[in-house]
Amino acid sequence: MNLGSVLSAMPGAAPVPNLASAWRWSPNPMFTFTAALSTDGRHNLQVNVRGRYDEALVAALLAHARAHDDTFVGQGQPLVAVGGFHHDGTEFDTVGVATAEVHGYHANENPELSAVTYAVFPAYASEISGRENEEEAWGRFRKMLQPNKLDRIEVPFVKMRYDNTRTRSMSKGDARGFAPLATLVRELELLDGAPGSFVEWENRHGTVWRVDSTGDTLELTHDATREPVLPGQLHTVARTSVQ
Repeated sequence: MNLGSVLSAMPGAAPVPNLASAWRWSPNPMFTFTAALSTDGRHNLQVNVRGRYDEALVAALLAHARAHDDTFVGQGQPLVAVGGFHHDGTEFDTVGVATAEVHGYHANENPELSAVTYAVFPAYASEISGRENEEEAWGRFRKMLQPNKLDRIEVPFVKMRYDNTRTRSMSKGDARGFAPLATLVRELELLDGAPGSFVEWENRHGTVWRVDSTGDTLELTHDATREPVLPGQLHTVARTSVQ
């Protein structure tokens, strides 16, 4: 397959200014797709955008991904964070990259193209661990991160489990599962006055925190240290822990 010929032949495709071997096309007014060849010319790096399109930002994402494509092409990781990204006017500090098994781009109309395509998207360092298995990467990419939006908010990596004796709410099983940061904050706030309850969570580094309610106090366990914590401190603890 001549990848450059395939991409440049997409309906309505036009070259991307100031980015070599890259093309942009819109299958409909809602979506804009932009693709660039990898350094070896054998892989497609593609940004899919829904809604507002920013050509400069997309080109910067693709340029950064291409400059570091040796960190993900052929490495077998389903979801990768390429750090060191900066673009004026945005707070994104990372470029996210997902494999074909995760993104599904071109899977129906051109499986051969899909197999050599990496989804590229704007991201934050707090969002991706690089240790996600394929199932976890699929869930993060398709259900939580909104990778096709250039104005999306940060969605930190949070895996948690909890049990609240007062609200009777609890997670299922003993394993920590992905959750929005807002869920973590809410469950932490509900611990006060709920003896026997706990919230346990993990960040992208695999570091684990836990807060237990004894009825009289809340106790925070982190790095093998257990200490009292005030209810009003929990929001800050949660936010700081997932950076």
